[in-house]
Parts: sequence; C-alpha cells; structure tokens
Amino acid sequence: MLHEVMFYTKGPGDQVNCKVCPRLCNIVPGKRGFCRVRENESGILYATNYAECSSYALDPIEKKPLYHFYPGHLIMSLGTVGCNLRCGFCQNWQIAQGTPSTTRLNPEQVVKLALKQKERGYPCVGLAYTYSEPFMWYEYVYDTAKLARDAGLVNVLVTNGYVNEMPLRELLPYIDAMNIDVKAFTDDFYNSTCAGRLEPVLRTVELAYGHCHIEITNLLVTGLNDSPEEINRLVDWLAGVDPEIPLHFSVIFPITSWSYRLPPGRH
Repeated sequence: MLHEVMFYTKGPGDQVNCKVCPRLCNIVPGKRGFCRVRENESGILYATNYAECSSYALDPIEKKPLYHFYPGHLIMSLGTVGCNLRCGFCQNWQIAQGTPSTTRLNPEQVVKLALKQKERGYPCVGLAYTYSEPFMWYEYVYDTAKLARDAGLVNVLVTNGYVNEMPLRELLPYIDAMNIDVKAFTDDFYNSTCAGRLEPVLRTVELAYGHCHIEITNLLVTGLNDSPEEINRLVDWLAGVDPEIPLHFSVIFPITSWSYRLPPGRH
C-alpha cells in the first residue's frame, strides 16, 4: 500500500525532491530514491514500505544496544526494508539492501502486539524501530509512535542518524530513547565506505541530546576506522556533548554476501 510521505517538495515536470534525509533525492516520475522505498508516482512521493515489516521480535533492550534505559526489560522490535546509506560492511544487508518478504502490520496492530506482551507478564516497555533504518520508515514510525505514547509505551529508535533537522525535530517529541550509530569519525570513511557524510550524523546526536535518552554505537571495521587516533577524536567530541553519554564499541563480523572484506590476517 502506498502512503504519501511527509517531507518533500514538488518541481517541474512532476519531479519531486525528498526532504527526509541529507541526500535530498530528486526523483522523476516512476522512479525511487536512493533508499529504494520512496517512489514518485505522477508527481506525488509515496512511501512504498508503509506498514511493511521485514522482521519483528521481542528483544532484550540491551540488544539495541541500550544499557542505561530500562535495563533488564524487553522491547517489541520491528524493522522494514531500505536504507539511505550503502555501508560496505552492512551487518543486516538482507533487509537494508535486499528484497525480503514482509508482513503487513498497521500501527494499531503493532501497539496491540506490544500491549499483549505486557498482559502475558513479559516486561515489555514499548516499541523499538530497528533492524533497518527507521527514518526510511518515517511516516509509519511517526504514526505508530504517537499511538504507542498514548498507550503508555516507550518508543526507541536505533538509527544511523542520517536525517534532516526538520523531520528529526518533528519526531523527537514522541521518542524516549535513541541509539545512534556513529560509524566513524572521518568524512573519508563515510564517503568511501557508506556513501554518506559525517556532519549530519553528528548534528543528529547534538539535536537528540536533551530531548531523549541517547546512547552511541561505533562499529570498529578492521583497518578502516579503528585507529587509536580516530577513536580518541570520537570520544573527545562525544564528551564535549556530554561525558555521561554511553558509547558502545562493537566488532565487525565479516559477511561474505556483502562487499567488505577484512584485510589479510585481520580476521
């Protein structure tokens, strides 16, 4: 089912300009943006993945990872398809870049699913939008998060942080916690390995700080972003935002179905 997106402008010849992320894709009729899930049909930009769920599970909240937000609790986690980065080391490429089968779950169904877990006695505190990039599921997350908030559930985003300021500010009032993936601390890494830029991600961290609980993840990719100098720059910058923000370092797991390969002898 197609769902008109919230942030875009119309141009000549039925072209549209997507405004949700820093790519600002200019999309002609019949085509999709870089994320593969926003499509121009006759001058209207639609989210083709609205309510299309590729994965869902009741996870420990520490798996997000969030270690200082309702520790010891569970959270109903769900994701879709599509992403606005192209990370050569992607750990969930099957749903971010692939075309998996999906299950249709409208916002009301998802909220009821989370509430049912609580009724069954599970310590489920709410919903986590995760697995793939939730900002490429923006309208669905926005609608669901409002319903979840009204139902007394918390909302968690696990995100690459590659989003524009206006959409982020519009969603933040309904978000209780975020884990933001700062993939490296150089533009060179973002450009060459993720097809993106560092600055918008740092801005997302700074904007989210003070609006909700945040924790940061840095996936160490052997030989590319794991030098002591780069790690120190990341730590110093984050301490400048707030030295109390938790920072998680995770280890690369090579996946032969995707493009990144560890250097010889570094497995």
